[in-house]
Amino acid sequence: MSTTIEQLTTFLIDLDGVVYRGNQLIPGAKEFILWLNANAKKYLFLTNNSFASETQVIEKLGRLGIVTDRSHVLGAGQAAVQIIAQRKPGASVFVVGEGPLTNLVKEHGMKIANEDWRTSDAVLVGLDRALSYQKLNDAIMAVRNGADFIAINRDPLLPVAEGVIAGCGVMVGAIEGGSEITPEVVGKPEPMLLEQAMHQLDSKPEETIMIGDNNGIDVKAGLAAHTHTMLVFSGKDTPESLAKSTIRPEFVYDNLAAVMEDLKSRR
Repeated sequence: MSTTIEQLTTFLIDLDGVVYRGNQLIPGAKEFILWLNANAKKYLFLTNNSFASETQVIEKLGRLGIVTDRSHVLGAGQAAVQIIAQRKPGASVFVVGEGPLTNLVKEHGMKIANEDWRTSDAVLVGLDRALSYQKLNDAIMAVRNGADFIAINRDPLLPVAEGVIAGCGVMVGAIEGGSEITPEVVGKPEPMLLEQAMHQLDSKPEETIMIGDNNGIDVKAGLAAHTHTMLVFSGKDTPESLAKSTIRPEFVYDNLAAVMEDLKSRR
């Protein structure tokens, strides 16, 4: 007997293309979150972003009419810092990233190793729009010296209002090339972000579903983390692109409004 959506306890939800598109709320998103709350479901909004803080996500959702808090948002940057802190409490971390990421490391009781790369237990790589040759070289030397190499994501480009800019993956690729070491990647399509989300919610893969609009990232991550999967056609993918893909989501809907219609039809 196949699992139904109602039977699941835990929902991991991509944001852009599922809940909103730019500054527009996608039909059904608010109603779906209300359904999750009314039915005491556990859920987290997930983002691969390496520099947008949970606070920024909460504020944007609030402007769009979805009231939430930090307990329902997990970014890949936050997850990466949590993973390092769990593995190596009090570690010295060399940070390739911007102020919020450095602050996050400190908030988790760890030290910043950027003054002396030789003290690094881990090198954490996010988007760094002020990356210097010196910092790049020091990060490479730290990884070559045996520090753990943790990348927030491998996204080569980052969408901005003006178009795109070089993303976190560019920094990761440079350090990988110089160190000759492959990083652990936290962001989707790798499973680590989802695994950390389930750890945080005390949930198991068989009771969890990953909901996304990108088959090759969101659904692939869910399959890698052994969760149930749902693809919605309100963002990147279309029925035509799904038909050409070898990746098969368990549930497929036009958008969250269609999910709500399905749930209501089975009451």
